[in-house]
Amino acid sequence: MRDETGTDETGSAAAPRNGAAAAGGWGLDTWLGRCLRGDWLPFLSERLREPVARIVIQVVAAAAVMLLVAPLVDARGEAWLDATFARTLGALAATRGLDSAISLAQSSEVSFSFGPGGSLGIGQALDPVNDLVEQYAAVLLTSTTALGVQQLGMRVGRALGWWVFLPAGIAALAAAACVGPSRATCLAWSRRLFGIALFVRLAIPAAGWIDSLVADRFLESNYQTASAMVADTAARIEQVEKADADRPWYERYNPVDAIGDRAQRLYDTLAALGESIVNLAIYFTVSTIVLPLATLWLLSRVSGIVFASQPR
Repeated sequence: MRDETGTDETGSAAAPRNGAAAAGGWGLDTWLGRCLRGDWLPFLSERLREPVARIVIQVVAAAAVMLLVAPLVDARGEAWLDATFARTLGALAATRGLDSAISLAQSSEVSFSFGPGGSLGIGQALDPVNDLVEQYAAVLLTSTTALGVQQLGMRVGRALGWWVFLPAGIAALAAAACVGPSRATCLAWSRRLFGIALFVRLAIPAAGWIDSLVADRFLESNYQTASAMVADTAARIEQVEKADADRPWYERYNPVDAIGDRAQRLYDTLAALGESIVNLAIYFTVSTIVLPLATLWLLSRVSGIVFASQPR
């Protein structure tokens, strides 16, 4: 018990504790809690203050998001998705050309006639490289599909526009008509639905923007080097084939010379191709699948933490 001087039965003063409470009253959580409870709406009845305050704050926040944040995030995210989609299609076309060049080299044979005669294929050793190129093409198809899904999701979020915030407002209005636990449930759902609306509207373009920053910082240099290698390899294979066609007939149909010269040039051309293809596969897998999923998961966790807590 405390006497009239503000001390308890042990004679200790209660002022420090009151001072700490007063200091805590100026914290951000306390201030936000008062705003959400509608303490700034004294002209309304107590039952209507919190629902109306939440609706007003949500409308202001939604307007700021739709008019200021969303255009910037959409522009950055859409630019990244479009550029990556075009880059993936270009890589897929280059891979198809490379696969055709390797298949042509594999199908070439050297004919010779010593006694019974026969033929010798010099491209059979290229089977592992050709298989790697085909697997890389499958990765590119998967990346293209993933980018298409992200572009579709961004268009859906943009088409919904303001409508994504409507369920949060409806839940706040329902709280005004309810009492007791039902009122608290409606208010909690209003807060969560507003967080879901923000996620639906901004998550995919924001993820694209974040992914572009990470990819440009950590993956771009390896991509440029590997992409140049793949683009150059197909041209070099064609040059080898053309050089062989221009050789005199007695050199072209000499099996020993063909194996020792033409095959060696083919193998030298493809020597560094495997590493470049692996680097490109890593780039497209990380930039189009792993990074978007990780970023969306992180944004969902942040949204859940922020909008699951109730400031007081």
